[in-house]
Amino acid sequence: MRKFRSHKEQLIERLKDHEYASAYLAACLDESFEVNDIGIFQLAVRYVVEAHGGMAEISSKINVTRESFYRSLSQKGKAKFTTLINAIKACGLKIDFHPI
Repeated sequence: MRKFRSHKEQLIERLKDHEYASAYLAACLDESFEVNDIGIFQLAVRYVVEAHGGMAEISSKINVTRESFYRSLSQKGKAKFTTLINAIKACGLKIDFHPI
């Protein structure tokens, strides 16, 4: 019998590719602004973090506790902008702005 992977497992596998992760974060940030819910972007950052070493590894790289990192990157969390930027940077990515 063939074992199926969940959507989340497949997504995290694809997010290991930096180009894919960049496009995914950009799309989720756009969606967050469209529906006025930053939780969408925070959850996207969490998935990228999971793909690039996991919560424990990335939280230690950015000097925050794992527990507070989990909470801040939940959809209902209230992550600081610096936490999001530092997490993205620790995953080998950066935010890039372009004119509309």
